[in-house]
Amino acid sequence: MPTLKDVAREANVSVSTASYAINGSTLISKETREKVIQAAQKIGYRPNANAKNLKKNKSEVIGFFLSGFTGPFFNEILEGVQDVVIKNGYEMVVCASDQKHRLLVESYVDGAIILNFHLGDQIIEDLANEKLPIVTLDREIENKFIKNVILQNKVGMDLAVNHLVNKGHKRIGFIGGHTNSYDGEKRLEGFRESLSAKNLPFRESDLIRANFTEISGLLAMELFIELNKNDMPTAFVSANDEMAMGAIKALQQNGFHVPNDVAVVGFDDIALSKYADPPLSTVRIQKKLWGEIAANTLFKMLDKQYEDEIPEVPIEFIQRSSS
Repeated sequence: MPTLKDVAREANVSVSTASYAINGSTLISKETREKVIQAAQKIGYRPNANAKNLKKNKSEVIGFFLSGFTGPFFNEILEGVQDVVIKNGYEMVVCASDQKHRLLVESYVDGAIILNFHLGDQIIEDLANEKLPIVTLDREIENKFIKNVILQNKVGMDLAVNHLVNKGHKRIGFIGGHTNSYDGEKRLEGFRESLSAKNLPFRESDLIRANFTEISGLLAMELFIELNKNDMPTAFVSANDEMAMGAIKALQQNGFHVPNDVAVVGFDDIALSKYADPPLSTVRIQKKLWGEIAANTLFKMLDKQYEDEIPEVPIEFIQRSSS
């Protein structure tokens, strides 16, 4: 692999001049810079990014750590983060891992955004410091070097329950995901509180557990119908849209009309929800804006601005035909 010394020899300049030219120093004339760059291109020289970053004491890379890439939910969040990262002249790496990822441990990134329930709170607290600020999207941690940009899950759930109660529903079931999901459990908690505020009972027997995918929602509802076909709630709220769409398919395949027999409401407003059969009523999250707020918060921390108030991600109810 060609070295900087090879570039200097090819351009007939000193190694220090070659280095200054490649790094854009104003000490070098335009003609010399062009000669050095042409020499580098001719022999296939590539600057050592790691060495440059060591000198600057930063990588200019932001890490986004997810629990997985399954489903359409993450695309808009990633887009929002990426827009802000590019605007700030940084790069982004996206990792899905159930381990304490080495990019964090080895401080390869200058800052991190975490939406990964596999990474425990203690690990995040141990890693966060002035040189590695962290923004979490899926938990609440009190730490100067950690900011929590979380959703208004309970507000959204109250909107969903209000809608169904106003439609006359008195027995409403819930479709939840795995219990280690912060957002999923906050939505369940909000669902319980909303029912209680309206003097409606929460029945543990009407709580269905799946794992946030459409197929898991279908299979979980199939089993629920098998056990409760003659004693069904008149409506369900789901912790996300994908499980809601799967549940609707199961209901339809078992002879139930949605929404006449059983109404269904989702959460997130993914792009596919409006094309479901029937189109899905849901709670809309501004997912791209969520990513933008998270990334802007992180860059403020990189600039040592720790006290700025974090804007809330707007949330609204979207009524469609499923309810």
